[in-house]
Amino acid sequence: MEKDSSKLINSIWSQALDLPPSCVEFCPAHPSYFLVGTYNLQKDDVDISPEQEAGDDDDNDDAKSQAGKPKKAQSRNGSILVFQLQDDNKIVPIQTEPQPSALLDLHFNPNEGFQDICATVSSTATLAIFKFSPASEDDKPLKHLNTMDIASLSGGDISAEEGSEILFLSVCWHPSRADLLAVTTNTGHVYLVHLPAWDKGWRLHPEPAITHTLEAWTVNLSPNLGVTGSPDEVPFRIFSGGDDSKLRFGTVTWNPSNDHLVETISAVEAKGHDAGVTAILPLFVQDDGSELLVTGSYDENIRLFSLAPYGRPRNLVEMGLGGGVWRLKLVNLDKTPSKAYNWRARILASCMHTGSRVVDVLQMVDGEHHVRVLGRFEEHKSMNYGSDFHPERKDKLTVVSTSFYDRLLCLWQLDSV
Repeated sequence: MEKDSSKLINSIWSQALDLPPSCVEFCPAHPSYFLVGTYNLQKDDVDISPEQEAGDDDDNDDAKSQAGKPKKAQSRNGSILVFQLQDDNKIVPIQTEPQPSALLDLHFNPNEGFQDICATVSSTATLAIFKFSPASEDDKPLKHLNTMDIASLSGGDISAEEGSEILFLSVCWHPSRADLLAVTTNTGHVYLVHLPAWDKGWRLHPEPAITHTLEAWTVNLSPNLGVTGSPDEVPFRIFSGGDDSKLRFGTVTWNPSNDHLVETISAVEAKGHDAGVTAILPLFVQDDGSELLVTGSYDENIRLFSLAPYGRPRNLVEMGLGGGVWRLKLVNLDKTPSKAYNWRARILASCMHTGSRVVDVLQMVDGEHHVRVLGRFEEHKSMNYGSDFHPERKDKLTVVSTSFYDRLLCLWQLDSV
């Protein structure tokens, strides 16, 4: 860990949105465009943030005082906003798609040939799929393909109990299986969903892949671990973080031909977080078979873990970023050894009440691990839940970031270093 000598960055553009933004992502298939998901909840005429509604907010005494009390009827809605970032750094609004529920997360499919497909999850436990196809003659390039709620997805096996509700908190695509994704819930569950077609036939496995005792805030999936006895079987790792301060991970094998899911290595947990685990970013598998993983937490720390195939995970390094680390996005990974380091991961972090950070996590030539903060963007006056960067600009890191209560969308840049 090193002393923070980072650069304070100023915005080059900003705009207030109509609704509070909760998530943002550039489209990898059309990299000049990005989507913003919004989350609007009115409760006694006061805006409530996504993590306050799903569970206790450690930074909000009023939310804590309401825990366990009967819930009042709440009015929630949201939208998906489409923007284009032009070459001159002008941001142009393209489309607004109102949504009947508030959005908590959205992600484009990372698999080649499907990177124009976007998944969103909502406050009413719905999964929606969209296709993004910008064309000069079409003023609405974002097309809705299908939406299903958790009861329909599970064939009726899962539904909210009377007096309670289920929220989908996060979604993650499998990095090498375009028809598989994972979702998490406020009830502490991580589910896998099979999408044999974009508009029909979806199936959520009713048995959770991982379970937490409190809200499951985040999930991520590792690539295939190779094949088993059958070439149709796909083993992979699932990582999840919960409000119970646990990082949990396990290995499953999925056979897409018969939609059969088998747990091959039961979920275990990594200790070392002092509050809820809110972000997970797998990096790569080392030569010894151990996997490197970066986490973010409500306790304001970013951490690097080494996860061996068997045995206890090791916390290699950690550093406080000054705010709860809500999301992590890999900017680039350099595994070519240099005079300065053996490998380096550059990461964009959304740090809630202190804005965005650009950090390097790296292993030095002496084998020690370090975290360096390169840049800080602190113009957001409320919770920074979403940040993303233009995927094809190499000369400067070009970032759009958001904040919740002030409904701010900002554009800023950091010179490559």
